[in-house]
Amino acid sequence: MAENNEGYIVVQVSTANEAIPLANANVMVTEETEKGESLIRLLKTDRSGKTEVIAVPAPPAANSRSFEGVNRFSKYNIRVDYPGYYTVENVNVPVFSGQKSIQSVSMIPLGENEERGKVITVTEEEPFENE
Repeated sequence: MAENNEGYIVVQVSTANEAIPLANANVMVTEETEKGESLIRLLKTDRSGKTEVIAVPAPPAANSRSFEGVNRFSKYNIRVDYPGYYTVENVNVPVFSGQKSIQSVSMIPLGENEERGKVITVTEEEPFENE
């Protein structure tokens, strides 16, 4: 059976320390390329605060067993925006072939006098560091 070299992303958006799902949040999935940032997909969350599951390219699953000289996973950026909240950007979200990556995003309300457009950036750490 041939390997399809795809991983999957679903984004779970909430507020109030993950207690309340946030419906209709705007979610943008991108990846960094040699030419800059490339749009993969624009999504909206449903009433449970989740996006649909999307398939994205990922290196072969066999690569994930190696720590030397091969790409073990793909990296994607996820940006979530909702009126009245800080925009949250998750950078370098790892996606492995054949696996579903669930990215939880907890939105923080803007203060009474704060303007929309403020961004909180979270950079993901490389999983399974070889120590």
